[in-house]
Amino acid sequence: MAPDSQSIDGLIQQITTSNNLEALAHTLRTPGASGRDVREFILASSLSSGQDPLSVLDIRNNTLGVMYILSARLHMYFNAQSGVQRPLWATVVQFCDNFDPEQARLAPERMIMLAKSLTRYALDQGNLKLAIPLLYSLATRLPITPSTLTPIHPILLLTALQTRHITPEICILLVENPIDDLFMFTGVYSEDNLSYNDNLFYHYLGGIILTKMGNYAAALDYFETALTAPSTHNSPPAGLQLEALKKLRLVQCIALGGPQALPKYTSPVLMRIFKASPYQHLINAFPGSPHPKDRGEGSSSGNHRLRLLVNKDRELYLSECNLGLVDLLVAEAPKWIIKRLTETYVTLGLAEIGKYIGIDDEQQVRALVLNMIESKTILATISDSGIVTFHDAPGTVDISVEDIRPLLGALPTGIGLQKVSVPILLEAMQRQSAHLAQLDMETGRSKEFISKAIKTSGNSGMGGPGPGFGAGGTFPDEDEYPTPGMYAIDREDTMMFG
Repeated sequence: MAPDSQSIDGLIQQITTSNNLEALAHTLRTPGASGRDVREFILASSLSSGQDPLSVLDIRNNTLGVMYILSARLHMYFNAQSGVQRPLWATVVQFCDNFDPEQARLAPERMIMLAKSLTRYALDQGNLKLAIPLLYSLATRLPITPSTLTPIHPILLLTALQTRHITPEICILLVENPIDDLFMFTGVYSEDNLSYNDNLFYHYLGGIILTKMGNYAAALDYFETALTAPSTHNSPPAGLQLEALKKLRLVQCIALGGPQALPKYTSPVLMRIFKASPYQHLINAFPGSPHPKDRGEGSSSGNHRLRLLVNKDRELYLSECNLGLVDLLVAEAPKWIIKRLTETYVTLGLAEIGKYIGIDDEQQVRALVLNMIESKTILATISDSGIVTFHDAPGTVDISVEDIRPLLGALPTGIGLQKVSVPILLEAMQRQSAHLAQLDMETGRSKEFISKAIKTSGNSGMGGPGPGFGAGGTFPDEDEYPTPGMYAIDREDTMMFG
């Protein structure tokens, strides 16, 4: 007689004796004539002997059955179904740490159902943080690769943000495993499948977490992914995408000094809404913005305008949970003002810089400039008298240090090859130019060279000598020009530069 699938005893017998996991998954998934609610109640009940069915199942070998029973019991318990015994927290932890991923993939909707109950159970335990390592295990072990997005991923990130407990594992997951695949499946309960909003939510939350951790480059990628996600069935862009655009622009100013070009496929609807918002005026007033009229002119006027705009709409930024980013933007603005000053001035006093950035305390200005020098944001030196000298970035060449040595000749006393200044290099180049010009004049006066040149052109067989050096004395067409080095004079004292 076949085991009864309409009782918990019959289901446990099938779970422990079945050799066909796919058939077992079909049996557990199919509610039969009794309906879904009755099947859930059966899965959540105790054995006829009063024994807990989880006590007779092995988590690793019977992952499929344990997953169904755990998810059913938690679902029924939190939906106020009397008589349902809540599983022990330790049992849930053991399952999340030791389940067999291959069996779990036969019924992914049950794993997602379990994940949705974990946060409620952790709250019931008095500590929502307890759910984070369990959700991380489910999100990374259920799919074949950690770069596959599941419906569990946004639950994990939301829980981390709600508890302000961002673990190193979550940061590594976001940075080293950007999403490149979607975990899609077909099942009885379509509401548990991956949705369009899951993708938006995950990348939006990922951008927030990475911003909080100071990884602005990765955060911008996440915000941009959420912003440019294509809508479904020609529907308008989601409100979450507008929020992603706001944070994207703020982070661009903080990290890059101003707004950057967006992909061409960014929704024009979103762009129009953003341009009509206070955020656009705030971005335009930032020192690195390409809108000088909005930035203002004169000492500290741009930074002053930025503060006025923030104070004007502070309540809006607070209500939209962007005030922290806006305040950080204001704090970073002086650095980008100083960065712009390096493009115009060679030297400036600390007091003058303070006027531009709106800081009267010279020591505070000195600390800010020193911080920028240490972080290599600018190349500069500060004298004892408070004069800041800005330096250009050193050029790069394709020759080694030893290649330069013969060009420099005798260096002044006390100057090493590693400390050669730009004027010394320019002087060396001028000497080489003069040397090459002298060689050219000597070659032009050489009777031997002139007679050989005339003889070569006269014996070309394609016409008499002419004023040029091409066939028949004509100048060559573009494709007839000699290859580089073809007419080079083979002399030891001649130096060729590529």
